Amino acid sequence: MASNIVPGNIDGTFPKAGQDNSSQGFRDNFSEIKNNFTEARSEINDLQTNKANLNGNSDFATNEVSRAKFKNTSETIFTHGTVGSGSITLNHTNGHYQTATITADTTFEFSNFPSVGLGRIILDITVNPTSTGILTFPSAVIKADNVHGSDGTSDQITVGLGRFLFEFMSPDGGTTVLMHQLGKQYV
Repeated sequence: MASNIVPGNIDGTFPKAGQDNSSQGFRDNFSEIKNNFTEARSEINDLQTNKANLNGNSDFATNEVSRAKFKNTSETIFTHGTVGSGSITLNHTNGHYQTATITADTTFEFSNFPSVGLGRIILDITVNPTSTGILTFPSAVIKADNVHGSDGTSDQITVGLGRFLFEFMSPDGGTTVLMHQLGKQYV
């Protein structure tokens, strides 16, 4: 961001010592000082509004951050809790790592995958003994051949009991969702 503050418009040599100085010179300098303060206020407000925060949330919207180096970072965990029956919506804005415990057959939906770039959600799911472990996904989900319990054609998979990790990625805002399993079954 280029600054619109123009210090060169202020006559730093005015008033001249030892001579009668025109009041117009004072008015001109004060006017330029006022203009620069007004511009400085606007630029400072813009910086405070649009800065990255150390003590709060920063939203970069669709702006690209490049050449970043991360160390000691973490991802948000969103917990869906225990679901007895029905459906779970995996909302991308809830975070990249989402957990659920299911005790009955469950249908999954997706929402808010980014329209630009790659969206990713990891689902950490525990299937309890009271469930048959049938998981139903939208037809937009394309399953890799390593997805346990998938027949390759159905929208449903039967995982059985235990803990499973699935990763879902969408390069096109959720129109296509690619699914694969991380590991096998965790015990």
